[in-house]
Amino acid sequence: MSIGSFPHLRRTAAGFTLVELLVALTVFAILSAIAWPGYAGIMHRAQRNDARLALLRLQHLQERHYATHLRYADRLGTADEADTLVTADRSDAGLYTLAISASEDGQRYTAIALADPAGRQRRDHECRQLSIDQTGARRSADDTGNWSGGDPLRCWR
Repeated sequence: MSIGSFPHLRRTAAGFTLVELLVALTVFAILSAIAWPGYAGIMHRAQRNDARLALLRLQHLQERHYATHLRYADRLGTADEADTLVTADRSDAGLYTLAISASEDGQRYTAIALADPAGRQRRDHECRQLSIDQTGARRSADDTGNWSGGDPLRCWR
């Protein structure tokens, strides 16, 4: 007896049809389109921690400088000069550039972390800049430079 006499025992081709493959790819594309923006938002929020830690470190260095010189430093640098904080001008992970400015009398300062325009945080449109001052007041600005008025701590959470 041959297999031809038993039609129900014939081998069928194993694998996916083109239609099944296209349906699977479509489902994958839809799920990716839904999940990717949420993932990117979570990553931006997590990487803001780099700016927060850098600003808190600058705040600590400013208080040490004030205790020694009775005025806040007005610039960042590598040399131990008057009114200079000896520290890098970038955050630890390099995602933010750091800057400080002090009042003329040296009694007030503002430290700012700005997302590097060539880095991963460049797409963080809500929280492009974070700042802290001598009183500990924390603020944030979006990518257009508008400082948040309603919820100044939204980027610090």
